[in-house]
Amino acid sequence: MNNNIVAYIDLLAFSNHLRENTNDALMAMNNYNTIMSTKIRDDITNPVLSYSTELQELAKSSSVDSISYFIPFSDSIFLMSDDCNRFIKQLGDFVLRSFTITADFYRDPIDPSHPEKGKIINFKIDDKGNLITEDGICNYYPAIFRGGLAYGESIPVELFSKVTNKPSKSTIITGKAVVDAVKLESSVKGPRLVFEQNVYDLLDVDTKIYCRRTPEKSDLYEILWPALLYIKQNDPSLNKQEFSKISELLLPAYNLWKAYNHTLYASQYFNLIELIIASTIQFFDQSLNLKTFVVDALSKNLIIKELSGKIDLNNY
Repeated sequence: MNNNIVAYIDLLAFSNHLRENTNDALMAMNNYNTIMSTKIRDDITNPVLSYSTELQELAKSSSVDSISYFIPFSDSIFLMSDDCNRFIKQLGDFVLRSFTITADFYRDPIDPSHPEKGKIINFKIDDKGNLITEDGICNYYPAIFRGGLAYGESIPVELFSKVTNKPSKSTIITGKAVVDAVKLESSVKGPRLVFEQNVYDLLDVDTKIYCRRTPEKSDLYEILWPALLYIKQNDPSLNKQEFSKISELLLPAYNLWKAYNHTLYASQYFNLIELIIASTIQFFDQSLNLKTFVVDALSKNLIIKELSGKIDLNNY
């Protein structure tokens, strides 16, 4: 029985999307599967140590080499690692890329009232046996996760199962850390990844850049996963250019919130907007000491101005 860090993450709104359109809902699952399979292949063909010294830190964050177990089940995933610091950043990057893979559709939607709608090309065979194409519309539902992380007893166990009516074996993860992670997942609202003090105490200074104490619960911390979008650079002028990448996240999140601010989805998208802002400010303040510039630039942002009654930058 070893102590490891365990994460339990859940695909938000998946059951509701299934009720609306099963095939399109499954596409969100396929999107995060594509992200993970690509990362696994990259680790095989281009391991972290194959990069130059200057690029290895970036490669570590975008890798999944610290994740020893990645076990999906329906709309949930269990993950486990023996390296808390690499795991925090790699899990954050996985969650980030799962959202950005479809973010372009929300950035400039063909239907602002339904920003998840996008064009798709369908292939079919006509009566003469010819392959033809036709334009269609599908829902590119966002793959956003809420999750809990815990450190402690965690045990991989192989159990018998049946797949296509044939006996097989499946691996699960069990232990006290699994119970704690599952409990933590439902303790906050929105696409957030939370953990307790004992995990935070295991983190190094560089990893803490991507974490904060949750504003509503002083005994919890969370991963500021949108901050993994930014890359640290030495030249402050280049880092100001790096800050402009916030629109890649903020505009899609805003358009989703604006379309659904009268529905049950509103809070999760608004929490996503707040998380993007908090992540951006903390990253540029703690790693690059550019907080004044970032807060000033955000205050001039048209989206922030429209949300001025709901978001106070002084709180970050």
